Amino acid sequence: MNNQGALSPSDPPASQGLRIGRPYDHSSDELILAITLNLLAERGYEKVTLDEVALRTGKAKSTLYRRWATKEDLVLAAVRSIGRPPEVDRLPDLGSLRSDLLAVVDSSWLGGPDKRVALFAGLASATRTSDALAVVVRSEVTEPYVEVYRRLLCRAIHRGEIPADLAARVPVLAEVIPAMSTHRLNASAEPVRRDFFVSVIDAVLLPALH
Repeated sequence: MNNQGALSPSDPPASQGLRIGRPYDHSSDELILAITLNLLAERGYEKVTLDEVALRTGKAKSTLYRRWATKEDLVLAAVRSIGRPPEVDRLPDLGSLRSDLLAVVDSSWLGGPDKRVALFAGLASATRTSDALAVVVRSEVTEPYVEVYRRLLCRAIHRGEIPADLAARVPVLAEVIPAMSTHRLNASAEPVRRDFFVSVIDAVLLPALH
């Protein structure tokens, strides 16, 4: 720098000495998020650690922290990565309401009903302690399922399976299966199996429609 404050040819550029970090490599994101979901299903949110995610993915923990600052951030990204239930875009159509409801229960989404429920069980306690996770689970999972059941019930009315004068019950009844499964996941230590959903359909939902 010369005495007048102007740069001389020998002065370094202003940016010299500033170190720019390497761009983050996103190529492993899918693997990391998938393994995070597996750990949630296996152990539950409280027992998942970034150390184990790093170990299972073969990545340094510092690499994960560069991408997700906290475990909550990582789990939020993992939940968002699963997308919505596929039945939202393509309703099952097996000819009867009961068959269609069971088709949703038996969907292969996220590895099938047992693995899917194990994942939701792993997230259940997290939604009680993290408002952000509660919002994402509700918007990405619970509300789409309510919409699926609402559309199945409305279609059953159009088919004549359900009396048209019961249409006013549809908004509430569409919430029955998601609400009861969420309650069971949060309030009971017993695993939620397929027979639980079948019981809700046969002993609660369908009788309420007749």
